[in-house]
Amino acid sequence: MENETDVIEIKPKNMYASICITQAVCVAVILIAVIIIKFFFEGSYVKLQKWCKNNVLEQTVISDVFDEESDT
Repeated sequence: MENETDVIEIKPKNMYASICITQAVCVAVILIAVIIIKFFFEGSYVKLQKWCKNNVLEQTVISDVFDEESDT
């Protein structure tokens, strides 16, 4: 009887709810940070806004890459 091994079934945990809650908390923290910067640090907000326009919202033109490949 000592040599018997018990089979232990490991059921995977459902992580969907915890992942959604974590994402919601992260989005809320980001929005709160932007609102605080906007109302209390207006100079920094203007700088952040210009930086976002220049770096994050920059338009990407990919037609040049295709034109170079079709010329050869």
